Amino acid sequence: MKFFKNTLPLLLGMLLIAGSAVAQVQQQQQQQIDPDSITDEELKKFAQVSQESQKVQEEMRNQVDSLLDENDIEMERFRQIMMSQRNPQSADSANITEEEKASMKKIQPQLMKMQQEAQQEMVSIIQDNGLEPQRFQQLMQAVRTNPEVMKRFQEISGNGGNGNMQ
Repeated sequence: MKFFKNTLPLLLGMLLIAGSAVAQVQQQQQQQIDPDSITDEELKKFAQVSQESQKVQEEMRNQVDSLLDENDIEMERFRQIMMSQRNPQSADSANITEEEKASMKKIQPQLMKMQQEAQQEMVSIIQDNGLEPQRFQQLMQAVRTNPEVMKRFQEISGNGGNGNMQ
């Protein structure tokens, strides 16, 4: 179903946004969560967080788009440059100009600030819905990796088992 095709990028985005806020927690949760320990109430809260997080994701995308427009950088080019910065092996093939380097140096602090604000907002959304970031991460992992939990989530969120988050 379209819901899960549209929700997977959102959920993965949420995981990335909330990721640094709960980085220490991830190290502590190496073991798989027991599906029986997940209540329907928690899955309802998880679904609510997913819905509310769409606004944060959209706002963040709009802010990034505006920032890139202000600095005359196309989104695709921005992605190429970012990938080259993360992967030094591909840096040579990106052919980054001096002007692009200067623009990236200028916008990176703004991007970091935007990301921090989005992370704080995500943590607030998680907590406002009665979950802790650690539990949210556990639920995220369980929904993504455990078919039984995914099915329960789909039923609770009103999608009757259609679609696939993986």
